[in-house]
Amino acid sequence: MQLKEVNELAGLTKGHGLYFFKDQELYVSRLVDFVLSGLDHDEYSIIIENDRIIPLITRRLKESLDESKFEKIKFINNYDFYYAKGDFSINSIFDFLPNLIDGYSELDVVIRSWAHVEWRDNHEISQKLILSEQAADVIVSDTELLSVCAYDSERVSMEIETGLLNCHNFLIKDKA
Repeated sequence: MQLKEVNELAGLTKGHGLYFFKDQELYVSRLVDFVLSGLDHDEYSIIIENDRIIPLITRRLKESLDESKFEKIKFINNYDFYYAKGDFSINSIFDFLPNLIDGYSELDVVIRSWAHVEWRDNHEISQKLILSEQAADVIVSDTELLSVCAYDSERVSMEIETGLLNCHNFLIKDKA
């Protein structure tokens, strides 16, 4: 798989992206840009995030959106998402959609997702994480979804980083 590096999110319409972040403020800005770009294309955004960052995102989005547009943004707690089956795994966004979007099955909607991947400290997590990302890559490819997986670079070992780079097709780089 050829990994393409991108700086701008606005032109992206499908693919499995990877974003390593260090700065939380810049992270929130990137995520907000991703959502606003989707809204420009009349797309729903599913944000899988932790409870500490969701209010920061919500506040930024509400500064520039009316209620009807904000209703196209759905949040899932990332712990609930990744540990829904009791142990770390990446689940299908589509398993969650009927509960998030009223009348989803009758609607013709385009969805993009942004997931902040976090995990409990576990010495076996590397293999689980890579296997889960490989499964997610198949789902994203089959559904032609635009999906970004974001990782706090402080928590990512070299082994995990190498594995992640092999199962995404674009890497989001911050502008220098």
